[in-house]
Amino acid sequence: MARATLKTLARHLDLSVTTVSRALKDGPEVRPDTVARVKEAARALGYVPHLSGIKLRTGRTFTIYSMLAAPRADEVGDAGSVALMQGIHEVLEGTPYSLTAIPMLPGMDRLDTLRRVVEAGLADGITFDLTRPQDDRAKYLLERDLPFVTFGRTELFTPHAYFDIDNEDAAYQATALLLRKGHRRIALIDRSLDYLYTRQRLAGYRRAHAEAGVDEDPALATHGELGAARGREAALAMCRLPDPPTGFVSANEVATLGMMAGLREAGRGPDSGIEVVSRDGTLLTAYLNPPINSCFYSLHTAGRRLAEFLLRRIEGESAEELQEVVRAEVIERG
Repeated sequence: MARATLKTLARHLDLSVTTVSRALKDGPEVRPDTVARVKEAARALGYVPHLSGIKLRTGRTFTIYSMLAAPRADEVGDAGSVALMQGIHEVLEGTPYSLTAIPMLPGMDRLDTLRRVVEAGLADGITFDLTRPQDDRAKYLLERDLPFVTFGRTELFTPHAYFDIDNEDAAYQATALLLRKGHRRIALIDRSLDYLYTRQRLAGYRRAHAEAGVDEDPALATHGELGAARGREAALAMCRLPDPPTGFVSANEVATLGMMAGLREAGRGPDSGIEVVSRDGTLLTAYLNPPINSCFYSLHTAGRRLAEFLLRRIEGESAEELQEVVRAEVIERG
């Protein structure tokens, strides 16, 4: 069956091609009943705009790039990353935009990868994570005036669009929960302090200790590459301390899986009195045995918000209107 075109619609409706084109764009010069009739015919005949012509007229690529952190090939896959990408894809479905994802593996030069995408003119908009206080990628995109949304905030003076989870509050809630349960030695396993969200979480962890009147031991906050292998190593190292922790706050599900394996190896399984709060973006930890406490915000929802903000930014909405910070929910399962 031949592909429906503007000319096909015009002949079918006995209208001019110009009228049909304007009606499909909700042109104010076209009567509402005609707009409705044209759109109904377009649906019935399976009309889809030919993007090559639109690209030529608008200069747009109709491609969005997602450059989000991914684990090494020899690491445990991150269900949260999959959920995030699903959320982005769902919002783009039904729009002219397609998604190109570049997994940002540990050790990759993030700025160089971003610069190659921008200089080749491959994207109308970009989203990325692992933001730093003075993020060089955000600075570069602000200078190039290319729409972008960060998953996480920066401390740049120039405003930019972002979606973020209140990391300080999440770590505060997780630590406060363990303190209320009587734990006085609480470990924090997190990513490098190069990243702003890690610094925010450390602030929440410290604030919970201060408010409870409990001295915080700096040796119990560990930072580095985040994954199952390091979660296991960090838990084993903590268990070797002269006064080991009885509570653990973990930065994500994958690190939590590794941490739980390390605790079992050290002979500190579920019956040892150890309690864990995991910072989660999926419900993975609900299926552990026993299930553990979670500080949860859906990464699927986060992906949707990133895509929604990016589309609005591409259409010209100001960055100041596209900034959102949400709270995670503590789920007690212990």
